[in-house]
Amino acid sequence: MDVARTLKRRNAKEVKVIYRRAREQMPAEDSEIESAMHENIEFLFQNNITKVIGKDRVEKIECIKTELIKVEGERERPVNIEGSNYVMDMDYVVMALGSKPQANIINALNLEVNEKGYIKVNDMQMTSMDKVFAAGDLIGVKSTVAWAARSGRDAGENIVKYLRKN
Repeated sequence: MDVARTLKRRNAKEVKVIYRRAREQMPAEDSEIESAMHENIEFLFQNNITKVIGKDRVEKIECIKTELIKVEGERERPVNIEGSNYVMDMDYVVMALGSKPQANIINALNLEVNEKGYIKVNDMQMTSMDKVFAAGDLIGVKSTVAWAARSGRDAGENIVKYLRKN
């Protein structure tokens, strides 16, 4: 939430938060989501990014809609709905994938990782793919919400610096 709100406050034209589960399952406080919505951040619940498209830079993303399937003893699990793919124009992607890097997503994006499987970033938190930034648990910061939030905020600030240079 911090990265999305920071980007919007720094005059990003559009900011979209794409989440594969329902709003009720999002690991963010309702007040954070409400505040972000009031700041005109668009939420796409039950959607999943399947591909980042572009040659040498982000140009578009491909998404797919998801449905939630009950699994006994677990929370509802998102499952991609076949044939519901769509493409959106996109300039930048900031990933927040949870506490453990998801190797299948990282591999699909051809992002460099370190020996522990975390996404490699430079001092501006940009990954090996131009205009793709990573923060928090994905880059191996201390595993607390506070450190992840700080890392996300730093990534947002670094994106703003990058945009001002280019």
